[in-house]
Amino acid sequence: MKASQLFYGVLVCMTLSCLVFAEDVTLTLIWHTGICADKLLELAEEYEKETGVKVIGDLVPPGSQWHGNIAAGFAEQNGSFDLAAWDSQDIGEFAGGNHTLKLNAYIENSELVTLDTWLPKMRSRYGEYPDGSGDLHALPVNADALGMMYRKDLFEDPEEQADFAALYGYALKVPDTYQEMRDIAEFFTRPEDDLYGMAMFAGLEYDYCTSTANNFIWSFGGELWNPQTHAVKGYLDSPASLDGLNMYVEMLQFAPPGHETWGHEEVGFAFGSGRVAMAQQWFYFFGSMLDPAVSDVYDTTGFAVLPGAIGRDGKFRRQFSMGGQGLGISKYSRHADEAWKFLEWYQQRAQQERYAAVCQTGRADVLNDPAWLNKNPYNTYFLAAMDYTNDYWHLPEYGVLLEILQEEVHNIVILEKTPQEAMQAAAERQEQVLINAGYAIERTDPVEVPDTHITPAGHDNVIPIQVD
Repeated sequence: MKASQLFYGVLVCMTLSCLVFAEDVTLTLIWHTGICADKLLELAEEYEKETGVKVIGDLVPPGSQWHGNIAAGFAEQNGSFDLAAWDSQDIGEFAGGNHTLKLNAYIENSELVTLDTWLPKMRSRYGEYPDGSGDLHALPVNADALGMMYRKDLFEDPEEQADFAALYGYALKVPDTYQEMRDIAEFFTRPEDDLYGMAMFAGLEYDYCTSTANNFIWSFGGELWNPQTHAVKGYLDSPASLDGLNMYVEMLQFAPPGHETWGHEEVGFAFGSGRVAMAQQWFYFFGSMLDPAVSDVYDTTGFAVLPGAIGRDGKFRRQFSMGGQGLGISKYSRHADEAWKFLEWYQQRAQQERYAAVCQTGRADVLNDPAWLNKNPYNTYFLAAMDYTNDYWHLPEYGVLLEILQEEVHNIVILEKTPQEAMQAAAERQEQVLINAGYAIERTDPVEVPDTHITPAGHDNVIPIQVD
């Protein structure tokens, strides 16, 4: 064989080898079922055509099984998946457990993305651990927050407006405060007509009842804990936190029967069937309420940012739960570089514009594009809502802390305990978890309430208002 022929044969083999390698790479992504995962995997089919790298989904329904599958894969360290989309609050457990790759070096070396690709609030909320460190372990894959849906046909009916004003002494409108929302919920609760004022999460499963209860705790000026001193007592069971939980319980009396087990599916069904005047729901599910195949009130549904509350100190606060997921790379992946290349490709504007037609992106140039803001009736509210979101503890012990808070809040929901009894028990149990994990708990006298909420520049977290 001539040398030239040998060289040509080696070159062909090398080329074919590279092609076979690329075609043989399959990335597995763990997430929950839904429109966002479906859209991402649809886009991934184009990526496979371009690169030969296949992306498949390991999808289960939202909730405990999804989290459990990620946690089990990390515990086994067997590389069973390459990419995982986890809830924002899980980052302390997964990144804190040293199971995820830090993405900073990938971003610094990228010619396609920079840190400015994403809005700072999106970048930090879905990928940063520890908080404030600048270390990124995930990129936004589905930004989300709790928002409000309401029936415009009821709110805009002249007779309903006149009756409400006569009864409560002010105009019927989208509520600015939970005190107003409570009045509106009471007004529209008419069991004889199978109409109720409010639908909210109250179930024991996953984070259902706490994701809603936290809205009330924070908005009334309460806290889950003090992250500087690690104290829970004096915060979770503070008068302000209990004020919020008492309002939560009061609001639940205007929900349909059976609400004690409700999550997002039950809330969506209740609102879509026209049984409730208002609902707290994730923005993720807002689009389905505009679909006549799903919702009986598709043409009369309005959207808004959730209200705040006037606390006992006379100040107005607006804080509510963030949802959504970041997408990160498993430390145990056998194809980490290929996983990054896909993640980098997926975050490009062309892909994110199409993805953001059905889901919420974190990419700044898409979120600030008037075309996206005007694409549907709720995108502007979503972008505003992200300025008022807060989250659970970003700690490796998150799962145990959540289980305790879920149990005790649900005891309030089912009227097994008063808010004070439940939160005193939760604070005692959670502090013991932290002590067992090695955290030193400091006491301050008087109790110092830190500003643990994420407050964007240009937005006041606490707004003084005149109280009559």
